[in-house]
Amino acid sequence: MNETELSIIVPCFNEEGNIFALYERIKSNLAGIDFEIIYVNDGSNDKTEKEILNLSLIDDRVKLVTHEINLGIHESWKSGVENANSEVICFIDADLQNPPEAIPEMLRIYEEFQADLVQGTRSSIGRVNDQRKMMSRTLNSLLNFAFRQESKDSKSGFILGSSLAIRNTISVTRRFNYFQTFIGVSARSKGFRVIEMETLFQSRYVGNSFLSGKKAYLVLWKVLMDFIPALREFRKNLPQERVIKINSNRLRGKNLLATLRFRIFFLTMPLHKWIISRNAKKYYLWLKEIEFSPKHQLEDLQFERLHALLKHAYNHVPYYKRLFDEQGMRPSEIKKISDIKKLPLLSKNDVRENLHFSMFSSSHDKKYMHRINTSGSTGEPFVCYADKFQLEMRFATTLRALEMTGWRFGDKQLRLWHQTLGMNRIQVFKEKFDAWFMKRTFIPAFEMTEGAVEELVRKIEKLKPVLIDGYAESLNFIAQQNQGKLDWSPIGLMSSAQELTDKTRNNVEQMFSSKIYDKYGSREFSGIAYQCKESTSYHVQDESYLVEILVEGREALPGEIGEIVITDLNNFSTPMIRYRIGDLAMAVEKIACECGRPHSQIGRISGRTQAMVGCANGVWLPGTFFAHFFKDFDFAVKHYQVVQKIFGEFLVRIVPNTQFNPKVEKDILRSLMEYTGTETVISIELVELIPLVRTGKRTPVISHLKNDFQSVSNKKIKITND
Repeated sequence: MNETELSIIVPCFNEEGNIFALYERIKSNLAGIDFEIIYVNDGSNDKTEKEILNLSLIDDRVKLVTHEINLGIHESWKSGVENANSEVICFIDADLQNPPEAIPEMLRIYEEFQADLVQGTRSSIGRVNDQRKMMSRTLNSLLNFAFRQESKDSKSGFILGSSLAIRNTISVTRRFNYFQTFIGVSARSKGFRVIEMETLFQSRYVGNSFLSGKKAYLVLWKVLMDFIPALREFRKNLPQERVIKINSNRLRGKNLLATLRFRIFFLTMPLHKWIISRNAKKYYLWLKEIEFSPKHQLEDLQFERLHALLKHAYNHVPYYKRLFDEQGMRPSEIKKISDIKKLPLLSKNDVRENLHFSMFSSSHDKKYMHRINTSGSTGEPFVCYADKFQLEMRFATTLRALEMTGWRFGDKQLRLWHQTLGMNRIQVFKEKFDAWFMKRTFIPAFEMTEGAVEELVRKIEKLKPVLIDGYAESLNFIAQQNQGKLDWSPIGLMSSAQELTDKTRNNVEQMFSSKIYDKYGSREFSGIAYQCKESTSYHVQDESYLVEILVEGREALPGEIGEIVITDLNNFSTPMIRYRIGDLAMAVEKIACECGRPHSQIGRISGRTQAMVGCANGVWLPGTFFAHFFKDFDFAVKHYQVVQKIFGEFLVRIVPNTQFNPKVEKDILRSLMEYTGTETVISIELVELIPLVRTGKRTPVISHLKNDFQSVSNKKIKITND
C-alpha cells in the first residue's frame, strides 16, 4: 500500500449527525494533500457506523475501525494509529468543535519549525463562558503546576505530529480513566518538542457531550484521581530515553547471592562510579530484554533513536543546524536509515574546529560531561566529550556483551589493563572499590615482562577467573612466553585494541584451552561491536550505534574493505553523526547469525585508515596486510613495526629471533616487493625492542601520510587472506 501524507484519526461515539459534515470540511480544506480519514466507531449505538460505511463506498480515503463496546478516546487513538498509513498523524474529535480548517496550518507549522507535535489550543474567541470552560482552565492550571510546564491548553486532543512522536506519546504503562487529559504532559515528559497553535473552539450543534450536566463532576473527580498514576508515569525523560521501556523486574538468576550483589552494586553506584548513576541498571535490563528481538523491531528502534537524534541536533546544536541548512535539508527528510547518507561525513578535524562550542547542545549539562582524550598512531591529539546518558549506556552495553562469553555478574574476572592510569586519588579509590564489587583483578598490561609471565600464570591458576580480558597483544605475549597449557581454563577470553589475527587467536586459545571473543571499540564510544560464540563476525550494538562501512562514498560490498563511519545514538550533548573514526573493516553478507541475535554485523577489523602504507606502484597496504604477511616469517621475526613518512617509502623495524639471518631479510624484501612494486623504497632496521606504550598497546603500523581513504580506489587496496 502506498504511504499517504497525512492520516486523520477521528474517535466517534454516537456522532451520526457529524460524520459527513466533518468529511466534507476536511476534503474541501486539504486539497492537494494526500490524506486518509480513519473513523473509529467506539461502540456507538446509533447510525454512526452506517454513515462511515456509506462514506467509504464513495471515497476510498475513508476507513472504518470498529470497537464492539465503548472503550474511550485513548483506545480509539491507539486503534486508529495501528491502522494509519502515514508518517504524519492528526487527532481530531468528531463533534466539529475543533475546526478541520486549521489542519493545513498545523501541518505547515509542523514542517517549517521541525516540531514533533503541534497542539491546537482552544481560543476564547466566541467560546461560551460555561462551567466546562471554567473546569477546563482550572484543570490546565493544575496540570501546569503538577508537571512544571507552561502550556495554554495541555489537554487539547486536537494534535498533529510525527507517527513516532504520536505512538510514544499515547504509549503508557499505567491505567488511566481519561488519559486524553494528559496527552500534552505525556508528550513533554518524553522530551518531544510541542508547538501550540491557537485555534477556534466552536459549540457543539449536533449530538451530546459526555461532559454535560452532573456527569461532568464525576468525570472531573476521575481525572483528579488520574493525577496519582500520572505523577509516576510522566517524570521528565531525556529524549534519548524515549524508547527505553522495561516490562519486567528480571532477577539475575537462581544464584541469590549473585543477585543480591548485583542489586547492591547498582544501589551503591555513587560510591564507586563517577557520572554513571543507578539508571545504568535500567538500561542494562532493557538491553537484555531486547537482545533477541526480531530484526525488524531492532531496525525500527534504531531508526526511532536516529530520528530523535537528528531532530535534537537540528534544533539544539549550532553545527548541525548550519550543516542541515547548507545541504538544504530538514531532519524530516530522513525517512529511513539509509537516508543518513544524504548528510556529509564528520571528520576528526571537523570536530576539532567546531567542538567549543558549536557542537555542544544548548541543553547540555556541564556537570555530567566527561572529557575524552585520545591520540592516533602519529600522536596527534583528539578531544571529544561523552555525556551522562552515553556513559551509562556504555556501561550497560559492556555488561551485556561480557555475558556473550558465558560470564555472569559475580563471577571472577581478570583484566590485563591499565586500571588507574591517569586517575586522581578519588577516582583510584572508586575504581578499586568497583573492581571489588565486580570480582575483577587487574594486571597492568604495560608492566608485563618475560619474567613476570610465570608469576602471572600462577596467579591465574590460583584465582581461577571465569573471564580474562585484555589487549590482544598482551594475551599473545603471555601465550608466546608461557610453555604449555594452564591448569585452569576460563569460560572465555575477550580481546580488544589490536587486530586479533588467526595466529594470535590460535596461540591464545591453545594456551588457555578456551574460546576467545574479540571486541571492536574506541575511546570515543567504548564497545561498538562484539563477537559471539557462533561467528567470527562482529555484532554491532545497533541499539546505540549506526555503523556504515564505506568505499568511495558508497556502501561496501561483502568482502570489500571499507572505512568505518559511526553515528552515536546516545550522545545528545555533543552529537557525533557519521563520524569517520579512522578504522577499516570488511563488509559481510547480511545474514542472520546462528546465535539468534538480530544485530547487524561487520567482518574482520583491518586497521586504521591512517595506518595504510602507500606504495610507489599505486597500491595501498592496510595495516592488517603486514600482520598476515609476517605470519610466514614468524620463525625469524619476533615483532615488527612499519613506519611511513614519505609516499612510496617505508621503514620496517624488526625484533629478530635467533633464526633471523641475511637470507631471511632478503626474502622479506623480495616478498614485500611483490605487492609494493620494485620502485618502492623499503628499509629494514633491526632493533632489540619495540616497546608497548603505557596503555599496553604495541603499534604495528605508523603512517604520517594524510591520505583520505574515500579517495582511494578499493581496487588499489591489497588484501591478504588468512
